[in-house]
Amino acid sequence: MAIGQKLEEARNRKGISLREASESTKIRGDYLSAFESSSFDIKLPEVYLRGFVRLYARFLDLDQDAVLADLDLELGNTTSKSAKKSLGSITSSESEGSEFSNHATTLPKNRGSSRTLQKPIILAIISFSLVVLIICLLFFAFSDEGEEKENSIQPISEKTIKEKPLNSVERQKNVNEVTPETFTLKLAAIGPISLLIVDDNGNGTPKDFKDIDVGWESEISIFKSFRCHCSDLENLRFAIDDGKEKKVDGTGAGNFSWNP
Repeated sequence: MAIGQKLEEARNRKGISLREASESTKIRGDYLSAFESSSFDIKLPEVYLRGFVRLYARFLDLDQDAVLADLDLELGNTTSKSAKKSLGSITSSESEGSEFSNHATTLPKNRGSSRTLQKPIILAIISFSLVVLIICLLFFAFSDEGEEKENSIQPISEKTIKEKPLNSVERQKNVNEVTPETFTLKLAAIGPISLLIVDDNGNGTPKDFKDIDVGWESEISIFKSFRCHCSDLENLRFAIDDGKEKKVDGTGAGNFSWNP
């Protein structure tokens, strides 16, 4: 059964109209009509679309996760797993290796050639040992030199530190290099809010809050700017860092954003 048909049948079971559902959920009636028609190309960001569908499914007493899974199928967000490689190639390579080993065992032994190969091997071992010995000697020589330099370093006195204080420009530069450009978004509810979605444009990780009561407060660290969707704009207040608390323009469901 299509997701739109599930939503429509659930609403009919509750015996309410689209207008009544829109007034209860604070979601526009044309959006609800599009949902029940399985028409999700309504020019909404996907994070808002998923939030509206979840809220409507909860209002209709449906399984929210199941409805969102159906929505993913409608939007084509499923990924097909790549087929696993068969083990035939491994088996063939192993068989080739065994055939190679069988051929190797059948080769006739040549004592003269083995003696000829022994001389280069012995020379290679001796050369490798000499290289390792030289590396060890150099390592210990540089280690002793480093210890002598450390012993020769004189401690910095307090007088030397006081003679070279950092000026205000250098201190401000160090602070700017360490402190990232972040802001603290303070949110407060003066009335009930069904759904609040905060999208931090700096790191793109939306946060959603549901069924907010009067007196609710929250602080969120944001980068550069943010945008919000709220089901009850008249009941939301916000402030940036220690700034003055601001009222959001509009009533009912809507969006707003802030840029420094």
